[in-house]
Order: sequence, then C-alpha cells, then structure tokens
Amino acid sequence: MPELEPIYSPDLLTGLNEQQSAAVLFRGPALLIVAGAGSGKTRVLTHRIAHLLANREAWPSQILAITFTNKAANEMRERLRHLVGDAEGMWIRTFHSACLQILRREADRLGHNSNFTVYDTGDTRALIKRLINASGHDINDLKPASVASQISKAKNELQTPDDFASNIDSKNPKARAVAEIFADYEREKRRNNAFDFDDLLAETVFLFRAFPEVAANYQRKFRHILVDEYQDTNHAQYALIRELTKPIAAAHAVVDERTGEILPPASLTVVGDSDQSIYAFRGADIRNIAEFSKDFRGAQTILLEQNYRSTQPILSAANAVISKNFDRPEKNLWTQKTEGEQIVAYTGVDERHEAAFIVDQIQEHHKAGTAYSQMAILYRTNALTPAIEAELKSQRVPYAVIGGLKFYERKEIKDALAYLTAISNSRDDEALRRIINEPGRGIGEKTELKIAQFARSNEMSFREALAYGGDLGLGPKLTDAIKTFSDLLDTAEVLSHSAKISDVLIEVLARSGYKYQLELSRDPQDEARVENLDALVGQIIEFEIRNPEAKLADYLAEITLAASADEIDDESGQVSLMTLHTAKGLEYPVVFIAGLEQGTLPHMRSFDEVGGIAEERRLFYVGITRAMVQLYLTSALQRTLFGQVNSTMPSNFLSDIPPELIDQRGNARQSYTARESLSSGGDYGLKRPVRERTIWKDALTQVRNNEGLVLAKGDRVKHTDFGEGIVVNTTGEGARQTAEIRFERVGNKRLLVKVAPIEKL
Repeated sequence: MPELEPIYSPDLLTGLNEQQSAAVLFRGPALLIVAGAGSGKTRVLTHRIAHLLANREAWPSQILAITFTNKAANEMRERLRHLVGDAEGMWIRTFHSACLQILRREADRLGHNSNFTVYDTGDTRALIKRLINASGHDINDLKPASVASQISKAKNELQTPDDFASNIDSKNPKARAVAEIFADYEREKRRNNAFDFDDLLAETVFLFRAFPEVAANYQRKFRHILVDEYQDTNHAQYALIRELTKPIAAAHAVVDERTGEILPPASLTVVGDSDQSIYAFRGADIRNIAEFSKDFRGAQTILLEQNYRSTQPILSAANAVISKNFDRPEKNLWTQKTEGEQIVAYTGVDERHEAAFIVDQIQEHHKAGTAYSQMAILYRTNALTPAIEAELKSQRVPYAVIGGLKFYERKEIKDALAYLTAISNSRDDEALRRIINEPGRGIGEKTELKIAQFARSNEMSFREALAYGGDLGLGPKLTDAIKTFSDLLDTAEVLSHSAKISDVLIEVLARSGYKYQLELSRDPQDEARVENLDALVGQIIEFEIRNPEAKLADYLAEITLAASADEIDDESGQVSLMTLHTAKGLEYPVVFIAGLEQGTLPHMRSFDEVGGIAEERRLFYVGITRAMVQLYLTSALQRTLFGQVNSTMPSNFLSDIPPELIDQRGNARQSYTARESLSSGGDYGLKRPVRERTIWKDALTQVRNNEGLVLAKGDRVKHTDFGEGIVVNTTGEGARQTAEIRFERVGNKRLLVKVAPIEKL
C-alpha cells in the first residue's frame, strides 16, 4: 500500500472529543454511532476511514461509504482528500449511484445492456399516463402520480408486479387496474432498456439474491462499509446493506477464493439519529436503526451529544421538544457555546404580516453583515410560500425556492436531455416520443401512434420503426420528416462514439433547428430558454473536465440522480426557501420556521396516522437544529390557504419550549394547549385543534381593530381587498367571532371579524 501522509492531523485524533475518538478507534464487526444534530458525524466518518487506511487495515478500494445526497458524498470525498491526500479508489456514493455502478457492470445478468436509461419521476409518470390511456382506463379515476406512487412504494418493499397483484383486494377494480399497469410498466421499461429510480435499489438486491457469486464478489471487495443517515433507510436500502454484510452479520471469516487466505476483519459502521427520522412517507423505517444491535451480533453503540453548530438556547429548545417523544434513546445535546440569543417567536395578524416580519428581520441581519445565503426560511408545506415570496420580491431580497421548478425540469432542458438519451440508448421509446415533434416536424399524435403500433406488431423498438416510415402510408411529406429525424439520430449516435458530449448536444440543437426556432422568437421566455440551453452546454463542459473518461450514459445518469439539496449554492447570495424535509442535513446562521400552527405543523394528516405526531415533532426538531445563531418561530392569527381564510391556533409544539428561552413578539396569544392540558407523552397527548377554545391575551394593535363589531347572517359588509359581500353564516362570539361572507368578486371567504379589514354597510 502506498505511503499515506495525513496533511493536517498527524494522529487523526487531534481536535476530536472523547466519544468521537472512541468511534474512530473502534475495531469490531458492527458499530452504531448515534449522532445528535451538529455533533460532527461527517468528521467522525472521514477520520474513521482515514484511520483504517493510515494503519494499513484497508486499501482505498475496500471502502464503501454510502450517503443520501450527492452533496454529502462530495463533502466526505473532499474531507478525505485533506486527510489522506488521495480519495481515489474509494466508493463514496449515494445509495442510488452505488447501485447504478453495480448494475452498469452486471446489467447483462438481468437482461439489460450496460447503456440502460434511468427514468426520473417525470419519465415514469409520462409512461404510466400513456399506459393508462392505452388500457382504456379513465385517467381521471387513475391518476398517473398516484399509480406511480403505489408502484414506487411496492418497489421499496421489494415487491414484483406478481407480489403486488397477490396482495391487493381482487374485488377492487381500481386496485386490479393498478396491478395491470404495474405489470405493463415493467414490460415497457424492459423493452426500452430502462430502469427507474427505485429499480436501482430493488434490482441490485434481486441481483445479489439471484446470483450469490456476484454478491460474494462485492462482499469480498467492500471490507469496510459505512452508512450515513441510517435512520432514513427504507426496506430496499436495508436489504441491500444486509446482502453486502452477510459475513459480518453471521460473524464468520471471509476467504479469498484466489489465494485461500482469510481476509482481514470486515466492519459495518452506521451513523444515525432516531430523533431525525422524518421520511416515513418515503418508506423510511425507524426500526432499522432501533434494531441494529439485533441484526448484528457484537454491535456496539457510541453516543455523540456535543453539538458544534448551535448555541445552547437553540439546543435547549430542541431537547425540550424532542423529549416529549416516547421510544427514543435518551440523548441531550449540549455545546460549549453557552451564551446565545433567545429564540424569537412572532405571531402576525395574517400571513402577510408574518411575511413582512420575516423579511424585515432578514434585512436587519443583512445590514448587520449576514449574507443572504446564510439565511433560510423553512416551512412544512409549499402552500405557505406565496405571501413570503411576494414580500421578498417587494423588498427586492434575492431568494431561491429549493425544490421548486428545478433547472433540469424545465421543458427545453428535458427536451435537450431527451435528445441525448435517445442517442445514448436507442431502445428508449419514451425519450424518442418526447422529441419526435420537437421542434415541430408535422408529426402529430396519430402518426406517432401508427409508428408505435408498427413497432409493437413487428417486435422492434420505436427507433427501429422510424426506418420503415415509407411503409406506413403516411404520404411523402410525413415520410420525409420521419426519415430526416431518423437520420439526425443516426448521425448523432455515430458522432457520440468519438466526440465530446457537449459537441454532440451543440450539433443536435443546431441540426434539429431546436435552438434556431427559439432564437427567431421575440418572446422573452424563449430568449430565457436559449440562455438555459447555453447554461446546459456549459454544465456539460464542466462535467467533462471533472470526468474526462465519462461516456454519455454516465452524464445522463448523474443528472438523474441529482437531489434537491444538491442544488443549493452557498455562494449564490440568495435567501433559501425550502420545506423542513428538504432542509435535513443543512445549517444556516439565521433560520425562520414559518407557519407554526395546528394543522400545518403538526400537519392535519398526522392526527390520523399511527406515529404521525411523533414524526411531526421530529420534523420540528430537525428544523430547530438547522439554526446556528438565531432562530425565529412565526405564525399567524388567520391564514388563507387554498382560497379559504381561517382563524388558526398555535402549534402544540410551541408549548414544549420553556418560556424563558422565548422572546415573544407581535400579537401574543395563549392556547388551551398549555402544558397542563396535555396528558403525559407522545401522540396521545395531542388533540385536534378546537378553535373555539383559543384565548386571546392582547388586543391587536397592528391593523384595524374592529372592537365591538358584531355581524349576523344577512349583514352587508365591505372588505378592503374583496369588495362588497353578504354574511352567510357566523360562529363564535366577541373576539372569537368568525364570519363566512359571500363576496361578489371573489366568492366565499371566512374571516375573523375582530381583525379583518371590513366595515358594516
């Protein structure tokens, strides 16, 4: 093994605390590191890997480190470069990219060739929509997104179409239809030489189970496996780890078949925190981490509680919130940063006042020297963003909605990538059918359907059928258009074998006329589309510089595997807006958590789900622990969602935070959900919101105060924004009276009479 000289840490333990050092030095078959938020888990993982290498206990190629995002993998890779000088040879990858690499090597065993396409969510839904239409089922009855979700869930449970069909209610026609479409979907993907995102995991597990000799090869290859965010693993991911670590779980030695030598002891290290398990809706199973010691004999657990991210007031609030959950390992985050600002809790009159407060505070922090990129606004649901975005625009604060319309989801980008996909994988019918009339060639849906039927009848791909355009009786103009399109793809495919990926795209965009048509347009949106295509070419060039040996299929796979959190550019100079789920793994000096109201956080659905409230509390805990210096918790007295104006009540979770940690601003209020009204513990102590029992402490002073105004059914009123209307119903009394009003311009709205900008006519 070549000499490895750590660059800045001679013994690789400098700067680590006692528990971190214990995790780095541990030698045994299995280790669970329970890492609290901000406790330096990435540092521990990288130092553990470096220690194995520096002490000649492993070759770089024997290391497999698995993360959940490309951003986390890149960070780990960069840290290892600083520690050992060279991270080449190690597999530091996401679950999906590791499986992709394995499937590229072994695809022929599963009946695919190595040039297969990976379908993203949009590709999957488009194919399912086409299959629903072809099946004769009502697309309004079978939503493509819903069917895709059911198929995805089944695959994450490692169910085949036959397994799925055997577990449904055979008397339910919709369930039977989904089972049929699932089977058709799998056949179409195989015909297209394609996998979807979920297949990358499931098919790798099936590969290992069907071909034990292949599994044994990878078990011998990866002697030390490290898994980050283990609490977020679903059944397929869990099964994958189990397949790779069978010798470790069985606690027996592995023999090198070539030399007959017993290989050095292997190990599995997983890092996670059950308090941050927030992806049950994606199939994440918290039992995977809770039962780790049962799965691996001799496993040990090391607890990391010292936090290096946040101030103590923030951590004290987080500890108080999460302590209300049952069935969790006792853990108490602490920091040496004992001083810190109080948490600011603000209650606005409505979402506009809440948004104004948030943006005002952002501007204050910015004036004091905090960059916009160091601030984030988090929320439970995207439905809360319109008012916040409007205020940000009004005050000209630059911002980016993470997880909104992503660069690679724009039409022109998906069209360009579809061209590249069709060139890379000639069997991918979906890519071809997306671009067959982009730009317009006069090839409409009827012609496309004829080509597809011809292909199916003659057991050939859609691409092969293009060569028989003259046999379809389409007339000379359409036949010529099809031939021109087919020739373009053939030429580009030949070019792709020797030219750079960027040159192939430039050639295709030019020869197809796609870019030229956009450049001819006077529409500003088309001008932006041209700029986006130029940006895509630039990104491909950057990819080529980083990966000089990569093929077109490698580039397309990397794009498909990109995650929302990977899009965040810390140097962008923009405030980040994102859901609490997306914020997992990130940190910001200043954090705002908006919409802290019953029914929003915790979400209304959680009241009816087993363990739902506990997971919502974990989600709030994750949000709190994103903040490093200053945390704001905001809510509104009334909120307009989906066209309805409703009075709100504060989130029960707010009452979990000790009052001495809170700097209350705005319109303070107190709810019946005070501590004494909660039974001790978990999901059982939280009740559905009961609006009538909310008690207002202070009069509202920031907007119109309709003191003494009482409305009755039939009264006519005038609203500042909605115009004139008539009261159709009222509930509550005094300060709690709400009125449902039918406005002539905007329809029915429900308003809190005391604060609404209305007057009686």
